[in-house]
Amino acid sequence: MKGNGIKARGKNRFRETHSGEVMPREQFMRAEDPRGVPDETLVAILLRTGTRGCDVLELARRLIEAFGSLKALVSSDWRGILERVKECNRARPERKITGFGKVKCLELAAAFELGRRRQRLAPGDLRERRIADAEAAHVLFRPCLTVDDEQENAWVLALDADRRAVCEPFLVSRGTADSTLMHPREVFKQALRWGAHSIYVAHNHPSGNPNPGPKDFERTRELAQVAGIVGIVFRDHLVLGDQTANDGMGFVSIRAIRPELFRS
Repeated sequence: MKGNGIKARGKNRFRETHSGEVMPREQFMRAEDPRGVPDETLVAILLRTGTRGCDVLELARRLIEAFGSLKALVSSDWRGILERVKECNRARPERKITGFGKVKCLELAAAFELGRRRQRLAPGDLRERRIADAEAAHVLFRPCLTVDDEQENAWVLALDADRRAVCEPFLVSRGTADSTLMHPREVFKQALRWGAHSIYVAHNHPSGNPNPGPKDFERTRELAQVAGIVGIVFRDHLVLGDQTANDGMGFVSIRAIRPELFRS
């Protein structure tokens, strides 16, 4: 009505183009099990609105399509999202992802980061979990990875005498696309600072293939030698790859295939 100080609401474009369909938030609200809600519906809720000529569900579909999977999308930081959207828009102008500036990418990345933090163990949980083998260590190393890692990074997990983590895995090296610049000095300097009794070391292969190469074996031998000198037990060196690699293990234990390298 005019003159009453109340502004009329704009038309709901989603309802106009999806007559009879349930809006994303309503679909999520009505779901008995949220795990059954489609990926694009969840992303659409985060996006909130579509753009001219592209409703919010279609925008969500295009965004997931640009990354190839929901996993790839939620593993990206805001810069990765912004860059991928720009690349997709150049390559496929007929399916442009519009309305994506820095602010929208920051909002999405913040929501995804909250999800990643929820997956990490709290400090109390870390102290309660005994790291008995490489698989248990891999559970703690896995959240360190992001899907758009294009360089080899290395992390250390420090354990006490009861084989319980004294902290989350910490980064000790950033390398290149096919090698890590991990130096024993940095590995053991941080381990000693945390008062570690023993350590696990891990690094990723950006290719997704966790099979170790000659350089990985040589670095393992060097770490074992230094471990013997400083009096820290070097339990294993893990090479991280795609989660489906190595029959679904997602990593390779160098100790399992080359135990002689660990003799200091």
